[in-house]
Amino acid sequence: MSDETGSSHVSHWERWTDAQGPFYRSCAVLHFDSLTERRDGDENGTETPAIEVTTGIVRLLLRNLPTLVLAVLAVYIPTSLLSTVAAGRMSLPSPGLTFETILLGIAGVGLGSLWLYLLYRIVSASLDGTSVYRSIVFFATAVPLAGGTAYALYVARTGGSPALTVQAGFFLFILVAGHLTYDGLVLRTENLFTRLASDGIVEDGEYDEFHDDLQSTLGDTLSIGPVSMPRSAAFALAVSLVPLALPIVVLPWNLWAKLGFIPYSVLTLLIVALVYDVFLLVYKFMQLLRSDILVYRPFHPDEHGGFRDLGRFASRVNLILVVTGGYVAYRFYTEGIYYYGAEGFASSLGLLTWAISYLGPVVAYLCFVAFWLYHSFWRLHVKMEEGRKKRLEELQQRERTDMESQSRAFSDHTVDAAPWESLQSAPNWPIKRQSLVGILLLDATPLLVTFLL
Repeated sequence: MSDETGSSHVSHWERWTDAQGPFYRSCAVLHFDSLTERRDGDENGTETPAIEVTTGIVRLLLRNLPTLVLAVLAVYIPTSLLSTVAAGRMSLPSPGLTFETILLGIAGVGLGSLWLYLLYRIVSASLDGTSVYRSIVFFATAVPLAGGTAYALYVARTGGSPALTVQAGFFLFILVAGHLTYDGLVLRTENLFTRLASDGIVEDGEYDEFHDDLQSTLGDTLSIGPVSMPRSAAFALAVSLVPLALPIVVLPWNLWAKLGFIPYSVLTLLIVALVYDVFLLVYKFMQLLRSDILVYRPFHPDEHGGFRDLGRFASRVNLILVVTGGYVAYRFYTEGIYYYGAEGFASSLGLLTWAISYLGPVVAYLCFVAFWLYHSFWRLHVKMEEGRKKRLEELQQRERTDMESQSRAFSDHTVDAAPWESLQSAPNWPIKRQSLVGILLLDATPLLVTFLL
């Protein structure tokens, strides 16, 4: 075929920052990295992508998610412990305060601080110029959170009340989903949509208009008088600020519980803002599939009609949905079942509140997954099938013209069969069929965990 893109293919499913490595090396770590993204060789950090999925404070917090999570944990853990002590649910040992114990405590803190500082200097010097430190920070945070999550599951399994570590699952979810979002739906997707025109699978003029629309819609800002902020941040404040402030004002919490709820609320606001940005991105992706901008190339070097990178985008969104579904199942299992059995729900209002809080997210996950599977993989499949059918019709028309001009019948299999067989066997899915089966199994896992365990 004469309209294909050549013998080699460069994937655009890469970070535009030129950084390499798995998803858990995508976010920055303060001191080792700059606050904002930089390309290699861009010392001033002035090079930015043409399309930005999220901007402003939302992007800043997402990029520096490991530091944000550690800062939140540094406040949340001690305040939660003190809140539990103040509420009388736990007591702390109280050794006698003598001069020797005070001196020993000061010495212990001093030696511990010195040891941490020396360890930091050794590690920072050894890892200078690499990104391995990002993996260390990620797993050093994720492993203890995974331990707390496992303990909360164990307590729930043995029939106890929600464990003190039940919120570890929430922080672990934020850490993993945040890295997946920043790596895939921000850095890689920005690169994908910026460079998609160079891949030969779009109509240039129409895609230019779509590209301009993406620039003006994604990462948009909102100005209220002298204050300017990302529209997603304004949305998060408008939707969540009052519901998050009400428990602090209304509920009879002690001071420590209220202080611990504040950093928890910051992460919640970040989630809501990111949901807004991701919703706009997904809407624009669906708009791209509904239009006639994409052009199917049956012999594209990516072996998926030129749609492989779009399939990777769809897979990343689906993976984030699976992680979200896992957290929803975890929360239902560790808290929802306990409160259902403990309360009894003599009133219909109590049952309705429980259903909205615990059963509603499970149903929403099912609906979102079904919606995404149809509007991504299936729509891409239909797009590819339509493109292949169009190419077959073009070949039929060409053969009719040749037969009329050369006065021959369509019977020379040596000449005529090869193009037909090649087109009939051309790919019609944006990913491998085995991968699609794996995606379906992953999507079903949170639902099986929720209702069968």
